[in-house]
Amino acid sequence: MIHITTIFEVLLLVLINQVTCQGPAKCLSPPPSSNFTLKGYYGVWYEIGKFQTPGGAFFEKDCVCTVIDVEPKYGGSSEGDSTALNSSRKNTYDGHYANATGQLIDKIQPGQWKEKFFFFAPAVNYTVIYMDDNFAVEYDCGESFGQVNYCIHILARTPTPDQDMVKHLAVWSLKLGLNNIDVPFLLTNQTKCW
Repeated sequence: MIHITTIFEVLLLVLINQVTCQGPAKCLSPPPSSNFTLKGYYGVWYEIGKFQTPGGAFFEKDCVCTVIDVEPKYGGSSEGDSTALNSSRKNTYDGHYANATGQLIDKIQPGQWKEKFFFFAPAVNYTVIYMDDNFAVEYDCGESFGQVNYCIHILARTPTPDQDMVKHLAVWSLKLGLNNIDVPFLLTNQTKCW
């Protein structure tokens, strides 16, 4: 059953996109990291920062303490199907707990899937474009209601990673041309969360 608030949020999202999109955003298809392994990607990742268009930012507005816990999806339709439990708090470390579980399905190649949150929402492209033992960069992009939304997430295995590496990964992401409407980089507050 679709709740009235969900329908309202989707309609509001469409309106926000119509008003705030700065130019012709487009989804790109970067290759997944050559270092990607499923085993290496599973587990908890702390969101350190992101470049995000207004559509996704509407749903993640005021989120702090954001983590993504990636786990295998047993019984999935293809090898490598996984779940990504996205959890955060609103405004402060002790604020309202929020979560959304994304289904990483239809693996295209290692490190690249379709991600789906709700049965009525279209799946988006989800690609891990960088990965080492301590950091990952994930790019997701999709089109709905005629609008393109993307996010470039800088993730780390610790909530207080090396800031020089965070800056390096943000600049590296920009050089790939993925932030094609020049949304600003936003750090995710992880203060007092853990």
